[in-house]
Amino acid sequence: MSGDARVEALLRALHPGQRMWVRAGGKSLWPLVLDADQLLVERGAEHELKRGDIGLIVDQRGQLVAHLVDQVHPLVTVSSVGVPDAPAKEVLGKIVGLRRKGVTLRFPRGSRLLMRQLPRAAKLLKRVVLLRAFVHLLRDRSK
Repeated sequence: MSGDARVEALLRALHPGQRMWVRAGGKSLWPLVLDADQLLVERGAEHELKRGDIGLIVDQRGQLVAHLVDQVHPLVTVSSVGVPDAPAKEVLGKIVGLRRKGVTLRFPRGSRLLMRQLPRAAKLLKRVVLLRAFVHLLRDRSK
């Protein structure tokens, strides 16, 4: 997630339920979210997040991070390969859509079920060394 202070300030200024597009940065949600994708953030609170959502948090270092919600009480977010984050300092909202190369996708309610399985599948993938190397190769070429 682009950690620009202006973006964070604009997000904080939104009222609950309002939405804003932000630019993604990094590979931690690959293949779901690619570097430079546009993410539609809906401003909201921690209690509104559900397992399988992509939450937008401010991490312990003060950076904006969009990661999968793996657990809600207490809140635990993870990368697409299931690596847990340190506890969030603050929740700013959740990702409800994605724009890539001119195509816009909205995340329907049922998509949480699929996204919930992504960290589990990734943990299984980590056990198969050659397959993991292939996935890393694909990820790195997707830039």
